[in-house]
Amino acid sequence: MNFQVNLYAFVLLFAFLQGLFYVYQFCKRGFSEERASDFWLAGLILALCITNIPSMLGFMGIYILGQDWWFFPQDTGLIIGPLVYFYLKTQTNAQFKFNAVDYWHFLPYVVYFFYHLLVFLSGKEGVDWWAQRIHNPFQLGNLHSVTEIVSLLVYTILSLRLYRRYRRWLPTERSDTEAMLLNWYKNFLALIVLGVVSAQVLYVLGFFVSIAYWDDWILRAIVAFNICYISFNGYLQPQPHRLIFDTNIPMESNFGSANLETAIKKTEKPDPVELEIWCKKVEVVVQTEKLYLNPELTLSDLSAKLNSNNSWVSYVINTGFQKNFNDFVNAFRVADFQEKVIDPKLSHYTLLALAYECGFNSKSTFNRAVKKATGELPSALVTKK
Repeated sequence: MNFQVNLYAFVLLFAFLQGLFYVYQFCKRGFSEERASDFWLAGLILALCITNIPSMLGFMGIYILGQDWWFFPQDTGLIIGPLVYFYLKTQTNAQFKFNAVDYWHFLPYVVYFFYHLLVFLSGKEGVDWWAQRIHNPFQLGNLHSVTEIVSLLVYTILSLRLYRRYRRWLPTERSDTEAMLLNWYKNFLALIVLGVVSAQVLYVLGFFVSIAYWDDWILRAIVAFNICYISFNGYLQPQPHRLIFDTNIPMESNFGSANLETAIKKTEKPDPVELEIWCKKVEVVVQTEKLYLNPELTLSDLSAKLNSNNSWVSYVINTGFQKNFNDFVNAFRVADFQEKVIDPKLSHYTLLALAYECGFNSKSTFNRAVKKATGELPSALVTKK
């Protein structure tokens, strides 16, 4: 054994150690803050670290996992997809509960793990006999590789669909969307796709040319980059306790009001007079109680104030004001800002300070909302005083 730490090994080792550090940090925060998403992300990072161990040791000159222990269950590819998917579910829904049906997502990995573990425990002679008589003749290794690639592609698609649905839902429920957009997650999914495509290319090339051990480093480097990327960005993500994106509830539900004697069905058009009355109710309660000053105001908060339900209030805002909830609330904040920015008593305030006074909680959201409502940047409004 010629132990060494060259540049190839160092890159994988660095990502591995950083991954283990963040696994500990995520678990620690998960317990202290009761964040289920932290445990899923810790599991994902750990799975990525484990799948890189054979290559990392190999580039160090340690080949035991690739030789004597080659049948040891060291590949976590079948569990990465479900972990990516369930992290998103728990990150976007603080009340998500893992139920019995969800265990089926992990069945392929469980089958792989115990199959390899049982054969491995039979000893080297048992492994050699099984490989020669069963594993290799029936192409079980190739079947596993194909299943792994399909699994990653399927769960990447499922995650992307869920992510897009979440992004469409967020402005209809929250007035503070900036910190909850999960922009980094889309980039992470793109890296997963890159890794899957790279694995496919190497797999297909293996049928025509001999793939050197060093050629596999590119794929492992992508995994290492993923470990560093999701560790850092995932740890920075906030998770408001009231963020509840329930995928079991359809995006479009029947419209109804708790104050109405009969529910208005989705296929029916509400009375224009009634709609106008409700528009006035919504506008008055937001304005008089200054609900927009709450930077974390949600559609549920507004519905509770009106003794109504989310679907009806959302319909009133979308139809009556031709806006989603986020734009509707931000319009009140922008109007308040326009009044405050010309108030001589507040001339010592910075624009950002005024924005916070009006209910905004980020500079980018503030700039975007003002631009959308007035067609100008906040600084342009100051010059018009």
